[in-house]
Formats: sequence, structure tokens, C-alpha cells
Amino acid sequence: MAYDEIAFDVIALDADRALAPHRMMPPPQEIADLTARLVTHGARLVSVVQRIPAAEHSVRASGALKDWYDLSGGGPGEGAMAHWVHMRALARMCRTFMVFLHEREGRRRP
Repeated sequence: MAYDEIAFDVIALDADRALAPHRMMPPPQEIADLTARLVTHGARLVSVVQRIPAAEHSVRASGALKDWYDLSGGGPGEGAMAHWVHMRALARMCRTFMVFLHEREGRRRP
């Protein structure tokens, strides 16, 4: 997948919803749906970021890759709050990857 094939607007909308304040926490089914979409978005973004030599990664992108492998290898803990926190972590990683890719391409931030 190439930069131009990524639906940045869709990813940004899902990340925004996932990162809404606690008082706007979505119901469990929406958290599950958003998490599944963020995993898909993240995998697409990671595939593009990984094609860039590691020496050219920003510190934040490198950290997000490490976090991605840590989180995608496991899953959330028990309970609704753990699922919500996990979803939010995935959203933050997606945002970090998008910012890195936009900056590399010389485009505006999401």
C-alpha cells in the first residue's frame, strides 16, 4: 500500500471518536467496532512506515512501532475500561503514524 492509497480522513475520524473524552465513552459494542477498525487502519499504516528505513523514522514513529507490536501482540485486559484504554492507545498510534507520513510527504497534518 502506498501513501496515496491510505484513507487518512477515515482514520482521523475513527481516531477522533476513539479519543473522545471519558464522559463521551462509546458503548461496549462501538468500542469493539472502533478497535477492530483501528487495528485495520494501524496495520495499513505500519506497512507503509515499515517500508521507510528505520534510520529515517522520527523518534515518535519508532516508539509508536514498538508500542504497536506490544499492543497488537496481546490485547486489552479485563473489563470495559481496559478495552476503552486499549482502543485509545491504538488511536494515538494511528495518529502518530499519520503525522509521520504526512510530514515525510510534506503535507498538512491530519
